Amino acid sequence: MKIIEAQQGEWSRLFEVTLRIRQLAPWEWMNETDIFGVQHPETGEICFVSVMGALGEHIAVSLYLGASALAKFMYLQEVPPEVFQEYPEILLEIPQLQASFEDRGVLDDWDRQLIRNLSLKFRGRKAWPRFQSFRPGFIPWRLEPEEVRFLTLSLEQLEEVSPRLRADRSLLQRDDAGGFFIRACRTTDGRTGEWEDRYVQIPPPEFPPVPLTWDPNDLKRLKRATSRGDIIELDFFQFPGSIGKKGQRSAAAYVLLAVHSQSNMILGAEFIQVKDTLENMWGQLPGIFLLQLANAEMRPKEIRVQSHLLLNVLPPAFDSLGTKIVLKPSLKKLGAAKREMLAFLEKGPPPI
Repeated sequence: MKIIEAQQGEWSRLFEVTLRIRQLAPWEWMNETDIFGVQHPETGEICFVSVMGALGEHIAVSLYLGASALAKFMYLQEVPPEVFQEYPEILLEIPQLQASFEDRGVLDDWDRQLIRNLSLKFRGRKAWPRFQSFRPGFIPWRLEPEEVRFLTLSLEQLEEVSPRLRADRSLLQRDDAGGFFIRACRTTDGRTGEWEDRYVQIPPPEFPPVPLTWDPNDLKRLKRATSRGDIIELDFFQFPGSIGKKGQRSAAAYVLLAVHSQSNMILGAEFIQVKDTLENMWGQLPGIFLLQLANAEMRPKEIRVQSHLLLNVLPPAFDSLGTKIVLKPSLKKLGAAKREMLAFLEKGPPPI
């Protein structure tokens, strides 16, 4: 709580603008795809404001951090509901800051203590402000000092832009040169000045490569194994629980789950966490699964997956084995094992 006391003024400003946004209720005329940019006054990075709540379910404002985060968010608009239901973590893996309005029971102890320290009181459903920072591969966490300041600035710009958008829906339309509408702050002699409208070109996002890794010796061992026509159903997903020490940002926990299709037996459930980046974790998946198969001396005829992630990372490791990687819309046997595992873990996930 010493952190709160040291930054009490900044937290108070964030709560004040958040409550003004609650009173303004821009979700009554803005959809989550009515997005505009806010340029960070110091770093120059452009992030993107999205308002949620048009359907009355989750009332929130998200600030997507950078062009790649915006691209991932726009991709979600095209994802079928069943995919999002199967892999809800795809939303958590978009870097963003979020201010939402929740029921009191949803808040963490830290959130409630923050509100008490600021002598604020709320009552009712979806009336309690909550602020979270989303980083890929980690559990949503409280805001850090710089995030408090930038989210505050962005909400203040939403307070400026949303009434104008209500009066003129063409405000966010790109200009003749194809520029994206942003709010930016002019600086003079290194000092921040007034905010102004700009239309700027947003360069195509750059996504880091996925460095695929595996042990060549495991591949050699499998090449010597006899193929018996085994078919494996494989999936990779985030499961309930987190990894880390109390009081620190916790890593999300993932599992690579394999089921032998013919016998319905679970071949392996490998628990994995992000060490540095999501891309490096994804790149380890072929090697982890190759090792499992090599230890079992099982050279599969076919590996069935329902995620495009596995469809992309597995083939380079399995092509030389003659193993086909097949995309299926639904894996029933693996789905049953996954539901059983999640039901068990929700009672109390084991330590990693």
